[in-house]
Amino acid sequence: MVTRMLLPTPPLRAFVHHYWVMQADRISTEMNIVPTGSMKWMFHRRTPLVVNGVVDNSNVASVCGQYNSCIHVHTAAATHLLFVFFRPYALKMIMGIPSDVFFEENVSMDLLGQPDFHDLKLRVLDSATDEDAIAIIEAFIMRQLHRCADSVYLKPLMAVCSAIDANPTVSTGRLSDIACLSERQFRRVFTEHVGITPKQMIRTKRFLHASRLMQMLDDGMLTAIVDDLGFTDHSHFNKEFRHFAGMSPSEYLAHLREIEHSNFLRGYRAYHE
Repeated sequence: MVTRMLLPTPPLRAFVHHYWVMQADRISTEMNIVPTGSMKWMFHRRTPLVVNGVVDNSNVASVCGQYNSCIHVHTAAATHLLFVFFRPYALKMIMGIPSDVFFEENVSMDLLGQPDFHDLKLRVLDSATDEDAIAIIEAFIMRQLHRCADSVYLKPLMAVCSAIDANPTVSTGRLSDIACLSERQFRRVFTEHVGITPKQMIRTKRFLHASRLMQMLDDGMLTAIVDDLGFTDHSHFNKEFRHFAGMSPSEYLAHLREIEHSNFLRGYRAYHE
């Protein structure tokens, strides 16, 4: 099994965070995929994943909305996936569709009613290499951005998302001040562009931050993580962790140790960056 993370070209780095490729032959893997705070495009260049026990062989190119809890995936023995991880605020600016309509959904590009996306699917799936596919995707995104008027919300939302990344305990009131919007207007704009509410994003980023710290620190430091990230107590921390990861903190660490033996851990972590 091979996993790779590739960076976008400089003109697109304000919109695309990274590309993630997974390719496997004669090996299948089960894992819990936790929310990342980012929307994605997913291209199945071979057999599609089984997601929460369901496989849709017709949905080989999809828009993956924000998820509020983990999903369980099972890869086929022959897997070749290409993900495009977007900046949290970017997809509405590229697609012209409110991001919250994709909440907890993987919507086939063929169902968008936009012929350009059907053509994108065919070209990406027919490309000889992942690098060729990414070049096609980047050219498509650049055309989409040129067609759309510059969003007045780009810089405010960039600043807001940076603030959440820097401090996943920040208040929504502080974020609305950063965006120079009323709290009500900020919540509407954020949800429409990002696909989840500001509070949901803060909870997601706080969980991700806690999970990274937990992997680096020993068990004796758990109290410091709980206190520093504003969890009420250990019970609150465990409840939040189970909500996002689908398992307890100790079970999650055991899960990481298990997939580490398949040389998959590095790629799994890159997926959740």
